Amino acid sequence: MTVKTYLSPKGAAPPGFIEKVKRIVGEENVSEKECDLISYSLDYWLYGVLLSQHGSLPSLPCAVISPGNREEIQGILRCANEYKVHITPFGGGSGVLGGAIPTDGSAILNLQRMNRFISLDETSLVAELEAGIIGANLERELNYRGYSPGNIPQSLYCSTLGGWISTRAAGQFSTKYGKIEDMVLGMEVVLPDGEFLNIRPVPRRSVGPSLKDLFLGGEGTLGIVTKAMVSVHPLPEATAKQSFIFRSVGAALEVVRKILRGDARPAVVRIFDEAESDRYFPEIGNKVTVIFVSEGELDFVELESKVIKRIAEENDGVPVGEDPANIWLEKRFDIGLGPVIMQQGAVVDTIEVSCLFKDAAKLYEDMLASMTAIDGSVMVSGHFSHFYPEGACLYITFAGFPKDQFRYYEDTWTAAMEATLKNNGSISHHHGIGYWRKPFMRKELGDSGVELLRRIKLAVDQNGVLNRGKLVDDGR
Repeated sequence: MTVKTYLSPKGAAPPGFIEKVKRIVGEENVSEKECDLISYSLDYWLYGVLLSQHGSLPSLPCAVISPGNREEIQGILRCANEYKVHITPFGGGSGVLGGAIPTDGSAILNLQRMNRFISLDETSLVAELEAGIIGANLERELNYRGYSPGNIPQSLYCSTLGGWISTRAAGQFSTKYGKIEDMVLGMEVVLPDGEFLNIRPVPRRSVGPSLKDLFLGGEGTLGIVTKAMVSVHPLPEATAKQSFIFRSVGAALEVVRKILRGDARPAVVRIFDEAESDRYFPEIGNKVTVIFVSEGELDFVELESKVIKRIAEENDGVPVGEDPANIWLEKRFDIGLGPVIMQQGAVVDTIEVSCLFKDAAKLYEDMLASMTAIDGSVMVSGHFSHFYPEGACLYITFAGFPKDQFRYYEDTWTAAMEATLKNNGSISHHHGIGYWRKPFMRKELGDSGVELLRRIKLAVDQNGVLNRGKLVDDGR
């Protein structure tokens, strides 16, 4: 069987490399079978999914290697440097920007065997886990013991702790608990040359630039995270849910800004525009809906709920009870519809960006207008979530039935990125850069910013073995 590839052909690993790696991890943990190569050729980047539905793939790896511990990863990377073989880390395959696609026929480093819960320090509220653990299993292990880190992404059931770290992920309860960079206190990392770096967990340190931040958002280009030590919270004693209708997205944004300015920190805040509200809450229909979920100690939850209710109603918010929040909680992990619709000729995807409050309403309007103007568009909608006192994340969903699916996808993404940059936003809030967003990095960071990242990559990964073609081009 001949598999067509779009970005790069299947590479051929040097025979000596494969034999050495088999001795390191065991023959059963190295595969060159075509079925495995195809299985690990894609993440959840919907352009790649679209290619597969047209009989092609973005790229094929030369092998799939599944280590079981840090020492094996060290050995693999030393071999990769010796034989000049490129390595692409692979966690759960839930990334949506091609960050785990094996460009240049690289070998896949599959971390799914490294999935253990290691320990829980209940005095310090710190858990240690291997990076390959799936989010839902991480939650089960900690919930059983009465804790949670509070990082609940939509991809909870198919993403890993290491993947969260590599993209600087954010979960649905982030307004209260923070994002992954707020939770990770320490980590163990294998560097590109096979050396080992141990960053011990402490609340804070002042010993020069933060080393852990090289890997939070590094997308596997600077090292392989094998373990992480994360902060956890006791499971909440009480939960309160409330929802309100507002006359516009702008009015809803202003209310949330005032609530956060007053030091309230609900775990969940989500503003649904008219189109998304109509899809989620048909009984409410085409009206801007905002849901709040507060949780924690009972006295704090009751007080926070009163503050939210008072500020919302003082600003013309109409209370509509708990039902919208309950409906969203029930549906929040539904992520499988996109590829199904695409089989019928549609193109769908989501785009998340961030901005300050002063730019939020205009950014929303401009993104919807510019994306809707692309030929073939049938639906563009949005919601705000992941709030800060300073601003928020805007999350856009788009769908179209265009004549040229690939051109429509590219043009819609370009329109979204240009509208974001025009309104002082950031091109990514929590999905990262991967392969697909890389062309916009220079407009986001400027020449100096991209050059700095390139120099860091050249210094840390001298042979360019780790996740080539992602984040920024290193010039090799």
